[in-house]
Amino acid sequence: MPLNIKQQTSILQLILTLFNTSPGGNTLNHLIAQLETGQSLENLAQKLAESVLFFDKQYEANLSSAEFASALTEDLLGNRISGKNKSLIMDYIVHGISAGSSQIELISELINVLSSTSTSDPNWGGAVLHYNIYNATKIVNHLLGDTFTAENKTVVIEFILTQMKAGKTFGEMIVWGIKTLVDVDHDNPVWGNAAKMFDNRVEVSRYYSVDKAGVATDLATLQRILSGVTANPETIDVAKAEIDKLQDNSCMRIQHNNEFRLDEVLRNMNQNVLSAAKEQKFA
Repeated sequence: MPLNIKQQTSILQLILTLFNTSPGGNTLNHLIAQLETGQSLENLAQKLAESVLFFDKQYEANLSSAEFASALTEDLLGNRISGKNKSLIMDYIVHGISAGSSQIELISELINVLSSTSTSDPNWGGAVLHYNIYNATKIVNHLLGDTFTAENKTVVIEFILTQMKAGKTFGEMIVWGIKTLVDVDHDNPVWGNAAKMFDNRVEVSRYYSVDKAGVATDLATLQRILSGVTANPETIDVAKAEIDKLQDNSCMRIQHNNEFRLDEVLRNMNQNVLSAAKEQKFA
C-alpha cells in the first residue's frame, strides 16, 4: 500500500474510532500532514483524545464564571476528589475566566491534568479512573458497536484499563484497538463481525472524505449514517446513497463555524496544564 494511502487509511480509522464519524477532506489532509512531519499515530491519537471535541460536552456561552466552573468540575470530577480540592479547581477556573481564558482553554487544561495523572494519585486517582473508564467505553462502543455483548465489551474495557495502569497511554490503546480489528480474520468467531463492520465503515468514511471531499456536513447526521453501516456489505451502498443526498441537499449543510473541524482544534489546543492548581497542597 503506498505511503499516502496508508496514512489516509490510518486517519480514517482513527477518526472513526474516536468520533464515530468521517473527518472530511480538510481535516483528513491536515491530519495526514501531521503524520508526514513524523508524529506517530499513537501520539496523534492521544492529542485528539485530549481535545474538547472528544470530551463532547458544550456549555452555554452566557454562563457566569461560577456557573461554568461548577458545571465543568461536576462533569469531569464529580465527588471523586475532596471537597477542598474541588473548591481549589473551581476557584482556578473562575480566576481563569476573569483573566481572559476561554471555556475551551480551561476545559483543555483540566483534561490534560486527568490525562497525565496516574490512577494511583492520592488526590486525583478516583477522578482519573472514572475519566479513563468513560474514554475506554466510548472507543470500545465505536469499534465494536452491537457485534459484542455488554459482557464481552467489559472484558475489552478492563484490558485497556489494565494496560494503561501498567504504563500504556490511551493513544497507544486506541491504536491497539484499531490494529486488532484490522489484523483479525473476518471468520474469527469473536472479532470477525466487528472487523467486517469496521472495514465497511472505513470504506464509507473514505467515500465521504476522499471521493466526495466532504467539508461541511452536520456531525450528528454523518454519525447516524455511519452507525447504520454494519457487517453486511449491502449497508455500504445505502450509506453512500445517503451521503449523496446529504451533499445535494443544501438545507442539510451547516455554517462554517459549526463544522467538525479537528484541524482547527489541533492548531488551537492549549498545551498548558493546571500547573498553578496542581502545585497547591491538596488535602
